[in-house]
Amino acid sequence: MKYFYIAAGILAVLLLLWTIGLCCYRWRARCLVRKRTDEEKCRDLNSVILPFGFQYDICQDIFYSTKHAWQREVGYSKLYDEHALAMSMVFHCEPVYFTCHNKCYLLEFWKGQYGMTAGAEIGLYVSDEMDTKHPERLFYHSVSDEEMPSMRFVLRKGRCILAIRDEIHWWLTGFVLGEFVWPWELWMEACVSFRDEQMQDAFYQALIKAGYPKGDVCVSGCTVCICFRCPYSKQPPHCFLRVRFVQWRNQRRCRKFQKVTRCFVRTIDKIDYLGMCFPRLYRMLIGLSRIPHKDCSNRGRA
Repeated sequence: MKYFYIAAGILAVLLLLWTIGLCCYRWRARCLVRKRTDEEKCRDLNSVILPFGFQYDICQDIFYSTKHAWQREVGYSKLYDEHALAMSMVFHCEPVYFTCHNKCYLLEFWKGQYGMTAGAEIGLYVSDEMDTKHPERLFYHSVSDEEMPSMRFVLRKGRCILAIRDEIHWWLTGFVLGEFVWPWELWMEACVSFRDEQMQDAFYQALIKAGYPKGDVCVSGCTVCICFRCPYSKQPPHCFLRVRFVQWRNQRRCRKFQKVTRCFVRTIDKIDYLGMCFPRLYRMLIGLSRIPHKDCSNRGRA
């Protein structure tokens, strides 16, 4: 029996030493994070996520897509929204189809939960084909540099502003890491400035046709502004229980991220700390940036 107590004592001592060592290791990591400059942290983070088409904005503490992201090459189709749930994305989408200059265009708004991030998007696409009766069946490509409009949105959760984006772009985005939301908690003030009034008018008429009241759409010159709260378009069909499960998993991951990085406030510091102390969680976090919903490209072309 005494050998049992000896073994238990040794095990307890080893466990204590391991706990002390782990605490010292994490304390040292926190000190290293505080010593590193913001320039160093941003440089390292942006170099990792740039191949995935994203960059980090330290001023707003958000992630955003670049103009020349790889997603620009894969275009867009209705199938992407329908399969987004498989990649832990639960969002409201508002596709607006319109015809101008003998081309079919798609300008779409999104807002909701993207894995471990909450955010919003605006994307403008054009098709090589014409189908005015069923434009949702077409496959769309991102617009050229010459066709890029000036886009702006303010994303809010209640009274709190999560992101503000304003840029000439084909795919304007903003994502907050570690924030959990349901799509209906978010509302988005969006403005799009087109290159000419003909395009602006075609988009305006498409919004009215989609169900937006004229009083909810503001037009000034070539700019159209809307408030995107509840979508007027029919949403992709998803199983209620599956949506609940995906959101439970998203919330669980967000809570875990916030818990293990609670010693820091800014995302840049949290991620730097994760890379030092929790490499597995860090790899999972970086891995999520590989699958914005345009990663369904193979399915879209099938």
